Amino acid sequence: MESEVRVLIIDDDETFCELLAETLDGAGIDTVWTTDGVDGYEKSVSDTFDAIVLDVHMPRVLGTELAKDIKQKKPRAKIILISTFADERLREIASQLDVALLSKPFSANHLLQMIDKVLCEGHR
Repeated sequence: MESEVRVLIIDDDETFCELLAETLDGAGIDTVWTTDGVDGYEKSVSDTFDAIVLDVHMPRVLGTELAKDIKQKKPRAKIILISTFADERLREIASQLDVALLSKPFSANHLLQMIDKVLCEGHR
């Protein structure tokens, strides 16, 4: 039986991706993940995801730039930026991009609540 919700995880830390995927899979959410921002972008525009969990600090491409590029191709994409350094400036950028922001570290429950929030509220 297929899951109703699909989430793409883009983070350069493979262990973190696996942990997030395990958490989401355990909640009945179908996950796809990649450790490469460029690959993540390609996946995000060529496939359909209900939400995208995106690390801000990655090699080759910043998550904020990736979020902007994804939003240009798919304006209704629901994106959750994740960062250890979720300061006021990053909060402002997230607001301008109309994406959610989640500070690391976070609990599995907090991640699930944030996914539910963006799906229900409509961070376009």
